[in-house]
Amino acid sequence: MNILIRKAVTFAAVLFCILLVIFGFSFASVWTGVIFAVVFCAVSLPLEMFASAIPRALFELGKLSGRTAHILFAVLDAASTFGVLMLLDYYMHDVTILPISALIIALVLAFFSLNDFSEKLAEKKEEIRD
Repeated sequence: MNILIRKAVTFAAVLFCILLVIFGFSFASVWTGVIFAVVFCAVSLPLEMFASAIPRALFELGKLSGRTAHILFAVLDAASTFGVLMLLDYYMHDVTILPISALIIALVLAFFSLNDFSEKLAEKKEEIRD
């Protein structure tokens, strides 16, 4: 079971790195790419949860409209992802990331995360109405 999980994580990391190479990222080796992907996910996941919590809390308090909460989430998520990518570029010497590539990836990932955020916000709207 442990070997199966490790192979699945490695496979997903390699696919993620292939996508990143298309956008201009470069890795010294395949294992550098795998380590990059795992560290990126480990660091960016808590930041995405934080970026999601702030707009949802402000929406629940009535301080933000639904549209403004979506915009705030997209900005916070893209900024946190961009920051993580730039930090990994700085500290991982075998990885080269162009800032424009990091910005594009951050915006794409924020766009895909927006759907999940919309579902959570819709659930909160239902709870507030009831």
